[in-house]
Amino acid sequence: MPDSSSWKKKIVAFTLAGTLFANPLLVQAELGDQILKYSMEHEDVKVLQQHLINLNFLDLEETTTYYGDQTLNAVKKFQEFIGLNPDGVFGSETFEALKKIIDLKPLVHERVLKEGDEGEDVKALQERLKILGFLDIDECTTYFGPQTRQAIKDFQKIYGLKVDGIAGDETIDAINEALKGNRRRVTIGSSRGSSRSNSLGERIVATAMQYLGCPYVYKGSSPKGFDCSGFTQYVYKQFGINISRSSSTQANDGVRVDREDLQIGDLLIFTGTRSSTPGHTGIYIGNGKFIHSSSGKARGVTISDLDSEYYNKRFLYGRRLY
Repeated sequence: MPDSSSWKKKIVAFTLAGTLFANPLLVQAELGDQILKYSMEHEDVKVLQQHLINLNFLDLEETTTYYGDQTLNAVKKFQEFIGLNPDGVFGSETFEALKKIIDLKPLVHERVLKEGDEGEDVKALQERLKILGFLDIDECTTYFGPQTRQAIKDFQKIYGLKVDGIAGDETIDAINEALKGNRRRVTIGSSRGSSRSNSLGERIVATAMQYLGCPYVYKGSSPKGFDCSGFTQYVYKQFGINISRSSSTQANDGVRVDREDLQIGDLLIFTGTRSSTPGHTGIYIGNGKFIHSSSGKARGVTISDLDSEYYNKRFLYGRRLY
């Protein structure tokens, strides 16, 4: 974990390199004009929450003006990530650190970067890998050495890319999206309650992941746009698994599975937002996470935490389809 002094040096380096640009949301809301802390109510809290959501430190369906437990914990996680004292208070130092991250310019696709390369683009790559927590070095350099290659490989593994240690177009795009919070870390982990191999489930999840970012469309059932049950039906169908079209009828497909027995590739059933009956579906990817087409803030195929307050209280059960 870098200390606050190394973080400040890093911020100065970014500024001198001219990598920052104005963020309209920050300017418009004037976030940072005052200290925000636990139990406060203020419009700026909504802006803070949205940035923390974008950077994957906070999982909320809707932002609020209240600085409650979830916002407090998210700020603490962010402070720990950047090497500040995790006191949960959003003051000037935390604001400046947040602003520097969200104002970073995207990496430019000039060439494929690999071990042995030198140049300012290598330094820019290292700076962003360091921000994302994959590269632990005191000073970024212009040389692409073994540490940078390993950092790239670690990033590629966590974000579901081909693991080759080379920064090509796909990896550069993924880094840019990760810094904006538009791409979530994904590690297909072991399923709860089972240590056996689940290759079909992993293949189902790998296929589902190909549609991350596809838009949410009511009654949609193709990569042009999915609703929740249209997405799950489409993915399973590619493996010869035919299920019902609606979330309410998918809730009866296959065999019921309790939460502690979930395996990778299982269908998940949730209540709707206004009902206690089945109204939403997703696919379990392991490690307490699932992929689904959300009609909420994400507005499309995304990955969410099953243990989050919102989905934890709406989860009903899983369905084993194979």
